[in-house]
Amino acid sequence: MRSTSIQHSSDPIFERRRLMCPPYSSPKPALFLDRDGVLIEDQHHICDPDNILLCPGGKTLLNKAMQEAWPVVLITNQSGISRGYFNWQDYERITDRLLELLGSTAPLAAIYANGYGPNAPAHSWRKPSPGMLLAAAKELNLDLHNSILIGDRLSDIEAGARSNLRYVVHILSGHGKRERSYVKNRIDQRKRFTGESHQPKLLLLDSLDNFPHDLLHLPAKFSP
Repeated sequence: MRSTSIQHSSDPIFERRRLMCPPYSSPKPALFLDRDGVLIEDQHHICDPDNILLCPGGKTLLNKAMQEAWPVVLITNQSGISRGYFNWQDYERITDRLLELLGSTAPLAAIYANGYGPNAPAHSWRKPSPGMLLAAAKELNLDLHNSILIGDRLSDIEAGARSNLRYVVHILSGHGKRERSYVKNRIDQRKRFTGESHQPKLLLLDSLDNFPHDLLHLPAKFSP
């Protein structure tokens, strides 16, 4: 297993990152995933590692990303920190168990997390702010313009748009069914996500099992 580095950000109380690879020598597109409801089943402020369940299709997608040399980065809001439901030590135990379940054939490049609550300042890492994606791009040398984000909440999709990503993908797992109508209200006839200065292509999928793996080809093969 690759070595990991757990680091505090400029706000060590509410922001954490775990880097599992060094910066890339040239910019690379990345696959950004939300955690709860996308990669693992949403269990409402999970703090017991024994309760972790991987979502269908997650491990297969990460394995495909590895084969295509796409780094996968988790970006997760963890308001349970500020709400007092669990602490960073609990969070790290969840992360350790998640990495164990994924194994070496479905690796992650990095995990970015924040513990802000709903009243977080606009410049914080809490989605829909693009802060975690921008930090990952700077620290890992990622090509955001050709990157993809998958999330179950409108705030995930907004964060992807505000990061100038090429594709944003909304799935029905987790909170997806409840939030699908909000996301659909922001799609235009060109199938782009509207309401932000950058309007990425938007895909509406049932689950990670339905993700089109051909998107994980070289950026040059993407349609404009």
